[in-house]
Amino acid sequence: MRRRKLIYGTGAFISVVSTLGIIIVLNYLLFRTDIRFDVTEGKFHTVSAQTVRVLKNVEGEIEIIGFFKDTGVDREGFQDLAKEYSHRNDNIKVKLINPDKEPGIAKKYGVKEYGSVVIGRGDKVVKLRLTDPITGGILNNSEEKITNAILKLTRESEKTLYFLTGHGQRDMGNSVDAEGFGLLRRTIIDEGYNVKEFLILRGEELPRENAILFVAAPIKAFSLKEILYIKNYLNHGGRAVFLIEPRSGNEIASVLKGYGFELSDDVIIDPSSKLEGGGDIAPIVSDYPYHEITEDFRFATIFPYSRSIDVLSDFNATVLASTGEYSWSETDFELFNEGVAQREESDKGGPLGVAAVVENSAKGRIAVFGSADFVSNIFLEFSGNRDFFLNTLNWVSGDENLISIRPKAVNTGNLTITTKQVNLIFLFTVVIIPAVILSSGLVIWWKRRRL
Repeated sequence: MRRRKLIYGTGAFISVVSTLGIIIVLNYLLFRTDIRFDVTEGKFHTVSAQTVRVLKNVEGEIEIIGFFKDTGVDREGFQDLAKEYSHRNDNIKVKLINPDKEPGIAKKYGVKEYGSVVIGRGDKVVKLRLTDPITGGILNNSEEKITNAILKLTRESEKTLYFLTGHGQRDMGNSVDAEGFGLLRRTIIDEGYNVKEFLILRGEELPRENAILFVAAPIKAFSLKEILYIKNYLNHGGRAVFLIEPRSGNEIASVLKGYGFELSDDVIIDPSSKLEGGGDIAPIVSDYPYHEITEDFRFATIFPYSRSIDVLSDFNATVLASTGEYSWSETDFELFNEGVAQREESDKGGPLGVAAVVENSAKGRIAVFGSADFVSNIFLEFSGNRDFFLNTLNWVSGDENLISIRPKAVNTGNLTITTKQVNLIFLFTVVIIPAVILSSGLVIWWKRRRL
């Protein structure tokens, strides 16, 4: 009996010691390798794909200095975020400074507030403020600000988006009105571009290098001089992005045909793939063909009030986004304006392109969208709209390494759902599942009755 107890006791002791040993070794390995796990639904504690790509291309030391008090949620938040950067590239050096204890360093960088962050490379410096005055923590878009600062410091040359004016275009400085482009302008600047207005009739010239022509929602007609200028620019390898809405910019549509784009004089109606509760002229796109721009892109985009775009087979062109199979091309604008347009046999059916790109032999790149509203103030932040546009812009400019999914905002729990999906949910939850349960119950009742 004693021998058996001794054996059991020895076995239990060995098991306990072995378990403790394994736990200690695992903890040591985890501590040494700095392995981290993010179990949040949206991976909000993990840096985005864009940040990973930017850090991958960083050569040479970059210093990130955070100016915080010794304790505080903003300091902790910054420290956790900064670790993600230094963990992915040894060239990223992070320092935490208390400006009260080291005022000389704070004065050197002109820091006067807690929560300031200085990012430097050589003699180039970018200063940010990351503390949220409301919550006391760091701002939700802190990662985006830091990554954009690193991008500005590492870019060899600055690129400029030239916004063509003089044709009743929307205001690039308007961040208030739903149809304005103010948020778009801010987003493009945050991506590392300069944004300047450009007027052909003033005799201005576009640079041949590091320039992108941006023609967005023109209303008034173009003169022959402007048309010839744009054609000459594109013929010499110019890079450009066009947003051409229905019933506008028809002269530009004619020009673009010579570069592989077929823009129809129509408006797309899609009663199926639309936002639930929205109109029939705001189709949602969720499937994309393979292209550098859409690789790993898994987000829905919405294209309100769009004309259809096709590409010509003789060009190196790709349709990037298309509407659903139940959509159609409405060419009778009189019926459309009266709200009584119906699909007829003569109408071209879906899928219909709403965005396309072409790469020509002169090494120029062009992107065309059939909607301008999709990047307006009200729709820019819808699901994947912002990333889709910026990825396209980066491809046009030749910065393919920046094509990615950008830092995430805090998940608000919103669900994007189309009318078709609502109908499917209704069918399964209200009809099919109850019918199966009822049928099963009737079968069991009938069999028991016969026993």
